Parts: sequence; structure tokens; C-alpha cells
Amino acid sequence: MNADATSRLDGPSMVEPWRHRSWLLASLAAHGMLAASLYTAGPVHVAIKRDDGLRAQVAQSLQHTEERQMRRELRTMEEIRDALAESAGQAGGEGKGGTDTARSPDPAARARELARQIEQVQRKIRATEMARLLRIPEAEALKRVQREEARRPRPAPPKHASPEVQVARLAQQARAALAQRRAQLLAQQQGVAIKPETAVKPETGELKPGRPQGGKAGQGPGTGKSPGQGGQGQGNGQMSGQGGQGGRPGGKGIVQNSASRGSKVEALVSGLALGAPGAITGSSIDMSSNAFSDSRSFGAFLEPPPVDAAAMRIGHGRTIGAGGAYANRIFLDTWYVIGPFEGAGHDSQNAIYPPERGVDLDAVYYGKNDLPVRWTFQQDARYPSIPLPRAENAVYYAYAEVEVDRDMDLWVWIGGDDDTKMWFNDRLVWLSGDGIDKPWYRQPFMTLPEMRTLNLTEGQRRLHFNKGRNSILLKLYNGVNLMFYSVVLSR
Repeated sequence: MNADATSRLDGPSMVEPWRHRSWLLASLAAHGMLAASLYTAGPVHVAIKRDDGLRAQVAQSLQHTEERQMRRELRTMEEIRDALAESAGQAGGEGKGGTDTARSPDPAARARELARQIEQVQRKIRATEMARLLRIPEAEALKRVQREEARRPRPAPPKHASPEVQVARLAQQARAALAQRRAQLLAQQQGVAIKPETAVKPETGELKPGRPQGGKAGQGPGTGKSPGQGGQGQGNGQMSGQGGQGGRPGGKGIVQNSASRGSKVEALVSGLALGAPGAITGSSIDMSSNAFSDSRSFGAFLEPPPVDAAAMRIGHGRTIGAGGAYANRIFLDTWYVIGPFEGAGHDSQNAIYPPERGVDLDAVYYGKNDLPVRWTFQQDARYPSIPLPRAENAVYYAYAEVEVDRDMDLWVWIGGDDDTKMWFNDRLVWLSGDGIDKPWYRQPFMTLPEMRTLNLTEGQRRLHFNKGRNSILLKLYNGVNLMFYSVVLSR
């Protein structure tokens, strides 16, 4: 072999093609570096640049929403004050009739005034109870209560807090006072064990546990109407206590009175949803997708309530009255819808989004993926209602006004996939239970036989509709896959 001959393998050289394609090598290297950097950095949230005009619109909408929320909180405090006063046998709070909020242009100042009035009613309730238990004049009991309050340290008012924060805190204190009063009334109705010698702290009027008041050898429950006769007198009428020896004077019939006086308290507690719903636990089903994981636990299977299909006359709309087509089952098909908002998984039902603070159909907010969301009119041609655009781990709100030509009570049939929450005339009336196994979790809702009877229902509420317009605000949370909400009215 010639020593000067070039040595190579049979066939073309492997290096030769790349000499003329240096740009391809550079491109591959650049893409490799980009892939490595993305792998190292992990998922990246791509934020959308916010337009200045849109930002101003959203800020104005949020401000209006906060103002509506404060007005609603002030109305709630007025209602709590009046309910507490009524439960104590008083005529009612100052400014009864809904004009209180106009007294001061400063909502925080008005909230402080309402809080003072609520404290005054609570003080009167404690003094009345102390006077009854200790058998002392109510004026003396009131002085004792005031002395005790003077010794107690009072929380300092929040400094530099916005009016919204101040109103929210005072409204929460008012709700706590309402819940406490309800517990007191229930205890009086159901009976509280109290020792005669330690029934109450003389200096504070606070109840202490013990045995029922009244002594022994009594012959029946107290009537609270007349003094006992002779040695085996009637009971004293306090908390269903038994009659005592020596015939003590009759009490005030507190069991009967507390039941009647507590009706407004009970109704307001129910309207404000101060009671927590019970939880249902069971087996776990994984309903996950690549986009979002929503693992749920289910208990017993929930069958929709029965519907007589033969007697059913279906109607659509939101106006009920004489002159319309006859129907005994009405699908609410007309709504204003806003969403999607970014969901919070299972906590979405408890998370508060702007529409819950007050419905403003002209408002615009930032929703899921930082995109603007507005209220849009939606009339559903088919049952059930499906908000658009569809998104996973998302929250939607739907608002409707139902108009009736006279006062009437109607059944409201409610259902949704996944979770729903509903306010009727600004009162929370429905919260879908966590852990319920619904038929549409087992197969797509559009294939269920309940579609023919408008019965994708998981619960019912009997509600009183006032003559004129009645508002419904429904909140829908969707985890993954299909979603819908259903609101149907019947007599």
C-alpha cells in the first residue's frame, strides 16, 4: 500500500456531511439547551399582560363589590339586633325597618353603633336571666352585669384597618352573639341541669351546671302560671323543673316563651347558615385527569327524589303567574353567568369570590388564567344548564330573578356536577353535601333516565317566594370532566 494514500473506511466519510451543515449542529445544540433549562426550571405559569384600562375596570368593580358587601353586612347586623331584641321580649332595635344604614355615611361607624346596640341587648338578656334565677330586681341585676363587664378587658379596636375589615369583624361578632342566643334558647326549651345552691354566679349571672332546680316530691311539670298550693305545690315553671316542697311561686313559663321568642332567632340562624352541615365519609374514588387531580370520598348512593312522569307538565322560564302556559314542573333556563374563576379544589365551596359579595351585572373581574370574566346572558335551549366556557378546577356563578304574581311557597329542586351552593333572596339555602355519590358520577348525566323528568336532583328546599322578583344566586364548582347545574320549581 502506498504510504501517502489516505486511509478511510469503505463508503463515504461520516464527518464530511456535517462540515456543510454547521447550522444544523447549532440548532440542535440550542434546542438541547432549551430543553435542559425547561426541565430544570419545572412548570412555568405564563402570566397575561394586563391592560391598564381593564385593570381600572376590575378595580372599580371590586370597589363596588366591597361597598355592596358592607351594606349587606350592615343589614345583617340590623336583623341580628332586632332578632335578639325580640327574643328578649323587647319591641325591637332602633331604626327597625331597614333605614339604619342611612344614618351614617361611614359604614365602619355605623357598624360600631350597631355593635353597641347588640351589646346593649345582650346586657339586658343577661340581667333578666340573673334577676330570674337570683330573685332580685332587674335593675339590681343590670348593675351587677355592668360591674362585671367593666372588670373584663375589652379588645382594642383594630388600628389602621380598612372600613371593609372593620365591618366584617363586627358582623362576625354579631353572628357569634346570635349563635350564642340560639344556644341559650335551645337550652331553656330542652332543659338545663342547675343546682339550686350554685345555679348562678351572683356577681356575673353566669349559669353553672348542676341538677334541676325545684326540690323534691314535686307532682308534675311546672306551669309558670300560679303559685303552688300547700306542701305539695306545683312546679315553678322554670326549665320544666319538677315541683318543690312548700309550693314555691310559679315562674314565667320560660319554656313556652323561649320557643315563641326564639322563632326569629332560629329563622335568622338558618338563613345565615351558622350551622355546619354533617359530613359523609366512605370509600375513595379517584376522578383525576392529566390537568387536575380531584380525589373524592363517597358514602351512600343518593337517588333523586321520585317524580310522577304521567302527571308532569313541563315548563320553561322564570315568570310564574296567571295567563301563562300551565306547568307543574318549571326549568329555570334563563341566567346571567360569570366564570370560570380559578378553583381551590375541595375548598372551592368555602372560598369567597367577588360575586358572593354582591351581584353587579356590569362588573368585570380577573378569572382563571388571569383572563377577564364578565356576566353573560345565557338561555338554555336544553336541560340542564351548562356554563361556558368549560374548565376544570373552576368556579362559576349563575344569577336569575324569578317573578311571581302573588306570594307562594314552591319546591326548589337543586342538582349539580360537581358541587353547588345557592342563595335565595340573599339567604344561603343550599349547600351540596361533601361525599355524596350521585348518579351522574357513575355515568354521563345526559344518558340518565332522569333527563326526561328534569330530575338531575340531589336535594330540595321549600322556599317562600314573595310577590314580585326573587333573586337566586347559584355557585358551581367543577373538578374534572362533565359539569352542569339544575334548578327546577314545582308546587
